[in-house]
Amino acid sequence: EDQKALEAILSLSPKDLTRAVSRYRISMCGPGPVMAMLTATSLLGAKKAALLKYATSGDITGDYEAVVGYASVIIEK
Repeated sequence: EDQKALEAILSLSPKDLTRAVSRYRISMCGPGPVMAMLTATSLLGAKKAALLKYATSGDITGDYEAVVGYASVIIEK
């Protein structure tokens, strides 16, 4: 599920993120603010996004049965 959300974010498409969250029932913190950020960056001329780091809580605890994912993304003109 995280990958689907990240693909939409990296494509700079709030519509794709809305669809992915709905279609795949993605549970993520702050989908609304992320969609707003994608809209704002588009209006400000954003041209590309890159994933800086992705990790999960399982990477720290070693327990991968129920994890929380974390991603950092940079958006540039």
